[in-house]
Amino acid sequence: MTSNRPFLSIWFGNFFEPFYSNREATLKGIAEVAALGFNSINLDSKPWEDFFARYRGEEASAYVAMQEFMMAEMAKHGLDYTHLALYLCGDNLYPNIRDVAPVRGEESIRPNSQPMGTYKYWSPRAQETMVEHVRGLLMLYGKGMSRRADGRIIMQTMWEPIPKPSFDAEGKQKYLAWLEKHYDGDVAKVNQRYGLNAKSFSDLKPEEYWLRPEELNWVGCARPTAEDFAKRTPDFYRWVDNQTHLAQVLDEHLATMMKRWRVLEPNLFVEPLLHQWGYFFNPPGQIDWQTGQRALDVYRCAAHVDSVLFIAQPLNAENRADAMALSVEGSILRTANEGRPFTGGLYLGRHIHGDIYRVVPPAECTGTLIANGAKGLYIYGYSGLDDGGVMFRMDELFKESLRAGNHWAAEVIPLLDQPRAKEVALLFPAEMSLFEPLEVDTEGRHRMDLLGWYQQFTDLGWHVDILHPDQVAAGALAGYKHLVVPHNSLYDLGENTALEAAVRKFVADGGTLFHGPHCELARRALGIEEETIAFDCIKWDEEVIPHGWSTVAFRGGKALGRYIQSGKSAIAQMELDKGRVFSFGFQFGYAYSRRTMPIVPSQYGKREMHPIVLLKETPIAALAGASPLAPMVPIKGVEFARFGKHLVIVNHRASPVDMSGIAAKRALPQVPSAPGWLAAHAATYLETSIPVSLSQTA
Repeated sequence: MTSNRPFLSIWFGNFFEPFYSNREATLKGIAEVAALGFNSINLDSKPWEDFFARYRGEEASAYVAMQEFMMAEMAKHGLDYTHLALYLCGDNLYPNIRDVAPVRGEESIRPNSQPMGTYKYWSPRAQETMVEHVRGLLMLYGKGMSRRADGRIIMQTMWEPIPKPSFDAEGKQKYLAWLEKHYDGDVAKVNQRYGLNAKSFSDLKPEEYWLRPEELNWVGCARPTAEDFAKRTPDFYRWVDNQTHLAQVLDEHLATMMKRWRVLEPNLFVEPLLHQWGYFFNPPGQIDWQTGQRALDVYRCAAHVDSVLFIAQPLNAENRADAMALSVEGSILRTANEGRPFTGGLYLGRHIHGDIYRVVPPAECTGTLIANGAKGLYIYGYSGLDDGGVMFRMDELFKESLRAGNHWAAEVIPLLDQPRAKEVALLFPAEMSLFEPLEVDTEGRHRMDLLGWYQQFTDLGWHVDILHPDQVAAGALAGYKHLVVPHNSLYDLGENTALEAAVRKFVADGGTLFHGPHCELARRALGIEEETIAFDCIKWDEEVIPHGWSTVAFRGGKALGRYIQSGKSAIAQMELDKGRVFSFGFQFGYAYSRRTMPIVPSQYGKREMHPIVLLKETPIAALAGASPLAPMVPIKGVEFARFGKHLVIVNHRASPVDMSGIAAKRALPQVPSAPGWLAAHAATYLETSIPVSLSQTA
């Protein structure tokens, strides 16, 4: 049904009991979903054989019959529905949970000639089964499907796409043709990188051009070791080439399927769910769920879908509940969609995350995604016993927070009719995200560095957008005041000439850039020179204990802070035409966000010195100041988001916050609080006047 109401959807699986066969339990579940404030249900309708039988007019299986029963019951509660139509490998539930096999058309083949248990993504036969399944869903159930305000039908045309190679004759030829083109026909360069002596590309065997291909399955693969990364071994280069190819396969698949969807149904809104387990922050220790082995760059996928969508959770790279990690994911969703309305995805339940929602309640999560500009919400999930999406078993306090968040979202989202303010750009480490497995990133510190930079500027009231290098190269820095470059361990693998030119121009035209040690972008684009030195503390306005994993000193520019023992430059400022560059000799973001703090080094005895997080004023606070758009003096852990005259504030702290100094015409708090106060772990909407600084730049 077409609706102007915000899309508030929850996945409701019926492949486990009681929802597989117990209609009374299912009725109660649907009623509870409606009472929690959702207006749409996402059905798990993967391409199993019983759906195809139904399209042929055969009797519905127990599973399909339950979904048809659910659709009829939803209408009684004013709910519509969407379909999880296609899954990364067709299906991962058969034969242990579902007793009906999936229809794949054509599968990728393992080196031992056995099927891999997943789609051959580029196969016309596989693609035709995908189209046939979606055609059948539209034919039988299209009338009640959720529609956007413009009438387009919302469809998850893929869930967690993970392309795989194939080692049949066609698959091997496809990859070797790509490899030859990738290396401009120079087999000698491949020999050098892979440690081989091949006479031609056609001579290469699977074990020579693919990283341990025998370990491939429908979801997993072999990965290089930390030593491979450190030494840039042949396995490292195989891995980079393999992942580069698969990322291209995914882009081509999405582009091809977009054309096919347009032919099938021009009004289909193509919104595949690109990742179920977070995008930049994945659950530590869960190797098969990580982005670093999925060949996934959501920014590049954006060109081939109507909307980028992935599920996230308030969980950082140290496996700690952290609402700011969810805000990072929300920023990625917003900037990947480049001004298009987008849906915020959220995992709510218990699994390997632990009980993270006792720390970051659902209402706070909802507020965080809406502060990042989400125009709808997709929640996983009501009844996923295989992966902890078990909302129907969560306690009443959890559900009350979810209900409050949904009701607030339904009221606030329509009011946010202006673009979100743009102030600070943070460069997405695209190469690191694409190629670096979690186990190579010790304690998640590379990803925590981005989180800390994001959090520091957000704590100062700034609006932070996480931009992809391709976007920056295309001119996306226009209108930003600051650019932050977090750690990118694999920057040199990218083709970044255009990026570097854009950054150089940004600074020369008056922008400010912040970066840490080993910043190859700063070296190439701006001529920043550094030297590695032994760890030492820093003389700043206060004495600082740096907290990273390496320490460098800078040559040139003005030293704003010096290492105490050597006197070398620890925090440097360089002028470039109209702009400035601030260089930090330690990983500032990591120091700001990590779990533990350093103590005073033994050589300094009882001397007073402090880590970044305990300074009276951090160097970033001193150098960048508070955002001119901040409606009050910024408070650490309080997030502001301006949409013209509309303001969303999210309190990520465990204590209420005094907002009485903000002149507001109207206030819509998520949860009740004392007048002029914002409750802990909650959000509010305020209608205010437009700040002069915003009206001048709008």
